[in-house]
Amino acid sequence: MKNQQMKSGKMKNQQIWNKIEKLGESDFPFENAISELQIIKEQAVRDDLQNKAKEIWICQTIVGIHKLYKEAFNLLKEKQYYQAWCQLERIEITINSLKKHFSFKENKYFLNFIEKSVRNLQVIFPYRLFASMEIVKTNILCSVCEKKISIRNSCGHIVGEIYNGEMCHRIVDKAEVLGISLVEDPGNKYSVMFIKDSETGEQKDHYSYDVIDYLMLEINSPYEFWELKVFQIEIKKEDFSNMNQNDKCNCNSGLKLKDCCYKKIGEKYPHYEFLVRNPSQKVNLRTNTIQHASR
Repeated sequence: MKNQQMKSGKMKNQQIWNKIEKLGESDFPFENAISELQIIKEQAVRDDLQNKAKEIWICQTIVGIHKLYKEAFNLLKEKQYYQAWCQLERIEITINSLKKHFSFKENKYFLNFIEKSVRNLQVIFPYRLFASMEIVKTNILCSVCEKKISIRNSCGHIVGEIYNGEMCHRIVDKAEVLGISLVEDPGNKYSVMFIKDSETGEQKDHYSYDVIDYLMLEINSPYEFWELKVFQIEIKKEDFSNMNQNDKCNCNSGLKLKDCCYKKIGEKYPHYEFLVRNPSQKVNLRTNTIQHASR
């Protein structure tokens, strides 16, 4: 009887792996796939089939990465930038957790493409300053057994390993905040610094997302091929030889040239060059370039 259950479970498991081959399709049923995987995993845990439960966790994680990536892309299209940024951070964390248990060197299930796209999107985001909390963790629990963890008291479960189809992590139940620092390369990328409106007291998004909008005008699908190259270009007087001082600056700031980039002659700025398959050439900002990808 047990052999029949194992055979049946293996067949169902293979069906799921076959199904996620279609992850790149626009109408992929994420919720149905996740529900089916959860049912199979729960049965594997009941049968104490740890390797099978781990395999289903891997499959669930891959589906989850695609779901997050598609959501992040849609958020960028809708100009919900900070929400999209948080999704990109979740994808980065999830991919790093997956790498320990699943190799995707040959871009299996689009994972290399997603990882590279997430990294490139993070590069063109304007966020450069983050809050980093200094904390003392006073009560830490294991996510598997919920036992309290300390230097002298370990439960034996290893962080990052898979137990009963779930990844082990630590839960900080209590902590004391000692201070907050401003950093450029945080461990927690969610902590973006925003300014407060002096009149209303509400948080205000003061960042420019022109570069992201520029890219989003050129690609229509989360899985559309695109590459990014970043250069440093010096602002030169010759760049404005055909412009009048009172003309609108061509950096798209809305200011007059004399009040904007003309004051920055000699400074360097990042130049983003995008390579896409089907560029529309709808817009042309001085700090960005679209090229047609030959591959």
